[in-house]
Amino acid sequence: MGSRQKFTSPQGTAIYPHLNKPDTQFNPDGIYKVDLSMEDAESLETLCQNAAISEFGNKAKFRMPFRQDEESGQTIMKVKSKYAPKIYDSTGQLMLGDQIPQLWGGSTLKVGGYITTYSVSGSKGVSLQLTKVQVINPVSGNSDDGFDSVDGGYVAEEITEEAFEDEEQVEVQKADRF
Repeated sequence: MGSRQKFTSPQGTAIYPHLNKPDTQFNPDGIYKVDLSMEDAESLETLCQNAAISEFGNKAKFRMPFRQDEESGQTIMKVKSKYAPKIYDSTGQLMLGDQIPQLWGGSTLKVGGYITTYSVSGSKGVSLQLTKVQVINPVSGNSDDGFDSVDGGYVAEEITEEAFEDEEQVEVQKADRF
């Protein structure tokens, strides 16, 4: 077990990121992790495959930290660590504390760390250990842009002050009953 090679991913879209705080659902100590959906991960996949072949040999079966999304054709890469990653902005400047935005699914990121091999109870594979994240375009929970207009659809009545006054009168009438 053992070679550690550095890697940096291409830009991708974050899926279920736990980068601001660790995911403690299945591990009480917490795991920092993100799945990254990318168009071109071929060079990174080759690096991982070469690491596995040099560790386990040509004929060994091993697990890889990638899967294909059949719907989109994107490669989805899984990276994780028990340690908090360093987080950088798009210019490469390290961010600390309140400078770090909340990172939600849909954020555009690059990730980096180490390619490591493992062999546990007969299961062999490659994992990607997360050490750093570069935030290209953050998506946070309050970034709802609504929808574009659709012609010919339902249009709600405009809310006026009278509507609120009517509601208040109904509430007063209900309160008077009791």
